[in-house]
Amino acid sequence: MTVVLGQSLKRQLAWRLGLGGVIIAVVLGGLVYWHEIERIEEDFVDEAVAQAASLSSLLPPRLDTATSPQAQHALKAFLAEHATAWNHFIGAEIYGLDHAPLAEALAPGATEVEQAIDRSRHVFPSPGESWYFAHRLNGKVYLQVVTGLTGPDGIAPLGYFEGIYHIAPKRIAEARHAGLRSTILVMLAVLAASGLLYPVILQLNRKLVHGARALLAANVGAIEMLGNAIAKRDSDTNSHNYRVTLYALKLAQAVGLPRPVIRSLIKGAFLHDVGKLAIPDSILLKPGKLDDVEFEIMKTHVAHGLDIVRRFEWLHDAADVVGHHHEKFDGSGYDHGLAGEAIPVTARVFAIADVFDALTSRRPYKEPLSVSLATAIMAAGRGSHFDPALLDPFFAMAEDLYREYGGREDIGLDHTLRHLAVHYFEDSLEG
Repeated sequence: MTVVLGQSLKRQLAWRLGLGGVIIAVVLGGLVYWHEIERIEEDFVDEAVAQAASLSSLLPPRLDTATSPQAQHALKAFLAEHATAWNHFIGAEIYGLDHAPLAEALAPGATEVEQAIDRSRHVFPSPGESWYFAHRLNGKVYLQVVTGLTGPDGIAPLGYFEGIYHIAPKRIAEARHAGLRSTILVMLAVLAASGLLYPVILQLNRKLVHGARALLAANVGAIEMLGNAIAKRDSDTNSHNYRVTLYALKLAQAVGLPRPVIRSLIKGAFLHDVGKLAIPDSILLKPGKLDDVEFEIMKTHVAHGLDIVRRFEWLHDAADVVGHHHEKFDGSGYDHGLAGEAIPVTARVFAIADVFDALTSRRPYKEPLSVSLATAIMAAGRGSHFDPALLDPFFAMAEDLYREYGGREDIGLDHTLRHLAVHYFEDSLEG
């Protein structure tokens, strides 16, 4: 059966590329925005380190000796003289190597802010490193920085410098604007890249779909070949396979079976008797009734059929019909004696279609029965051979089905089946 694919792939590809682009753009844009805010804090840290370095050259060579009230007063005056001249300065403190506070200076009006910041939680960093923490108080941002002080040689540690700085709202606003601009640019770049990738991926996808379409057509063709091979061997026509598959497909649609289940039904219906390839001609083509031994051999076609379809992954889902199409609703069938809903629904649907076609078709040993007589015979098997929940919907459409497909041996049957079945195989390719 030739498979012609409907194309929702372009829409799916555009949607997935667009969604992926938006997600990536939002994530990258958020990272850029966060980086811009971090950069402001790092600028203040760098400023604090530079100011600490400028202090180092002016401090006494031994801070740990500044323990007298006079020395500490002088150190505090020195700190106030230099630190209060710094931009954005709120407070500063000098510590000795033993982490003991030696001198502190505050900018005018900074007492309340300084008290709100828990300075006991600060960390004294390792030499050459700095520690900082951002505080947000009353809608304003303050940065607490601790860095090391070194002697005139720039190496020997003297102690530690702690500064508290107010990050001006203007600078935060500038950073946010810069972050927003960068975020927008990143998002536009990602979306533009997604747009440029679309035709490239679409072209690659066309090649992939073309290859998949060819493979699917080959697989469906293999089903048709196998089904026709056994049908030709069993009789002089392969029309039975097409008719019974059409009947089963129509019944499955009428009772609302899911599309993947209908796809499995189509495969199984066309291959239901594939195991008869292993049955000797003397039994398969015997014109009269089979004896008990011959019938037991004939029944092995079910196991042979399962062995064939299970060898190919793409045919695995045909096993329900191939392996159970001779089960009966009351459990009296073969191979496993399953009953009721233990029988796969595809096999229950197929059993109705198969018997109806057998009754209403011409055979070398009989004439076709009318639809009314065939359905009357089948009605006697309600609940024993057939599932009543499926039999009644089939009876409601039997006349129309027979009028459209019954007894036909023409090539139009295969075209009709291809037209009706193609959509179910599309699903397997696109899904």
